[in-house]
Amino acid sequence: MTSNTKHEEWEWQELTWPDTLTPDAVHATLEHLAASSTLGPIVLEARATKTGLRWLIAVKPTRIDTVLDALRAHLTVRAHTPRRHRGEVLYAADLRVTGTDLSLEAPKITASIRGLYGALSRLHGEEEVVLQLLLGHRHTPPVRAKESLGTWLRVLAVPPRTGTTSKRRDGQHGFSLSLRVGVTGAAAPRARQLVGDVIGAFRVLESATSRISAVTGSVTHLNRAACPWRWPLTLTSGEVIGLTGWPIGEPPLPLLGTLHPRQLPPPEALVRTDRIIGTASAPGHSESVGIPIRDAAFHTHLLGPTGSAKSTVMLGLIAADITAGRGVLVLDPKGDLADRVLAHVPKNREHDVVVIDPTNATPVGFNPLSGHRRQASVTADTLLVTFEAVFAKHWGIRSADIFTAVFNTLARIYGANLLWVAPLLTNPAFRRKVLKHIDDPVGLGGFWEQYEAKSPAQQAEEIGPVLNKLRQLILRPGLRAMLGQSDPRFDLTDLFSKRRIVIVNLNKGLLGADAARLLGTLLIGQLWTKILARQRDGLQHRHIVSIYIDEIHDFLAGIPGDLSDALAQARSLGAAFTVANQYLKQFTPAMQASVETNTRSKIYFGLGGTDAATIAKHATDLDAQDLLLLPKYHAYAKSCSTAKPPAGPASLPLRHRLVSATQQPSTPPHTNATASPPPSPSKRSATSSPDHTGLH
Repeated sequence: MTSNTKHEEWEWQELTWPDTLTPDAVHATLEHLAASSTLGPIVLEARATKTGLRWLIAVKPTRIDTVLDALRAHLTVRAHTPRRHRGEVLYAADLRVTGTDLSLEAPKITASIRGLYGALSRLHGEEEVVLQLLLGHRHTPPVRAKESLGTWLRVLAVPPRTGTTSKRRDGQHGFSLSLRVGVTGAAAPRARQLVGDVIGAFRVLESATSRISAVTGSVTHLNRAACPWRWPLTLTSGEVIGLTGWPIGEPPLPLLGTLHPRQLPPPEALVRTDRIIGTASAPGHSESVGIPIRDAAFHTHLLGPTGSAKSTVMLGLIAADITAGRGVLVLDPKGDLADRVLAHVPKNREHDVVVIDPTNATPVGFNPLSGHRRQASVTADTLLVTFEAVFAKHWGIRSADIFTAVFNTLARIYGANLLWVAPLLTNPAFRRKVLKHIDDPVGLGGFWEQYEAKSPAQQAEEIGPVLNKLRQLILRPGLRAMLGQSDPRFDLTDLFSKRRIVIVNLNKGLLGADAARLLGTLLIGQLWTKILARQRDGLQHRHIVSIYIDEIHDFLAGIPGDLSDALAQARSLGAAFTVANQYLKQFTPAMQASVETNTRSKIYFGLGGTDAATIAKHATDLDAQDLLLLPKYHAYAKSCSTAKPPAGPASLPLRHRLVSATQQPSTPPHTNATASPPPSPSKRSATSSPDHTGLH
């Protein structure tokens, strides 16, 4: 065969398939290409190595967009510039079809592709097999007269075709084409064997009137994808289906498996940001990917099992927010993330750091009862919800009644703290000093009058369940030192007004799971009152403050009322929540619905079967297998932009790169400026008395 030896000017693109293809869809695509004579020659290549397959397409540079649009009109396909060079083959063969009519039957087409992929799955070492299909001149279907109008001359000139297959073939456009097979990385005997395996797979397409064979070809022509002067084959679009090398048939296919997890390109909204979470892994993409700050205000949910890199992703976002000068709160129930954040605080922001750690010898104080007196009812309600959630198994009407009165009383007293609860209930002199500052005869006054009228024995019986719950705080020295500070030097308001970096280290291994949950829930409750207080600020002053909470299911109870409403309200008040947990069953049904609806940015890691099926119902372009088969340190990410509809998921290998360019400090940043020393033994009793709070 003679070929055009001049160097062809091709523009190459690599094709990726999110899923396998059907014979009908490929046929529609090829019929489209065959009917469009202005598209020029088209090269389709399938290149196989021991690690997998990749598919290429090449056309004249002026036709690339039109050809790709034609493919996308019928197939779910993505195209990108090849990341790897087209390696040159060292052995080539040209395929021949003698006779007429290759099979159009779908079962034979899919069987041929399976056989081809099966043969290619046996490659080893540096072996590579290249299947190259060049589509050249187009052919229109023959125009045949109706039988009733036929003449002897027409019958003699055009032999009639019989059967359904022949009639289907007669209505199809076609191509003049060349089909080549190349091999590299193998000695000549092995190369001939591999070509024979490919021919064997294609022979499934033979019919009673056709045969497929091979002759020695030119490696130069294959490497250059040179068009021949005389095209050796002419086939209809239907006959070409099984020769494309595309993944046709039901998964799993040999060599390819299930094509899961899908490798999806990142939407533009995920790329143009400095809040980096990883690097795109889709073919043709290596961009850094992140969650823009404008989308962070719509809240972000990370879901994945232990060890999936949730903390690494959160660390990248935290570092970006710190570098950008935002206020940041990190609540870490394990301690590792807190330590990593401290190690990456830039020098210019060390003075903004506040560490809340009840295991510290001199812990920063935290007073859930502090706040503006106008918000006393909100503070009391938040504390009540927190205690009810933490002690849900042992919560009754009596506990609710007493805690309601106590919290509403203390929330109105400047300098009160949670250690005042016990003396308020057990010490009459202490109680009188507090109550003389309460002017509410109908509400709180009535409760305390009834309480005072009871005998000490009756009072002890009623308050027993309350004091049992308070011992969770009083018996732990770290919690007592932290919560017993009436006027701590740090207030959560500073997170918003002074853009502090607040790191809450609730290491369960050191503090205890119950104590960590109680303190974290109390802190989230007070944080919520500070968020609500931003309603007094103008919109221009509601800059975004980033709040990161790991193991969120343990602390959501600190937010009173409907969680969905709370998250929506937080968005309008500039509080951007980024929350993480391991699996959906950790939520109550109401919590799960609220988090699903109100966290508009999602980062999903490899999930278990139940969670994968649940998430797939709400995810575009994904099914359960994608989430189930994600490798470690990979995730699908979806971001919601305020200017656009939610973007589709993108797969990310989490090769984390911190965005902070400052050198890691040799020691954690100092926090003395914001830490209050614990009360000395002589002063601890003073924190339980209103005499030391300006009350007389």
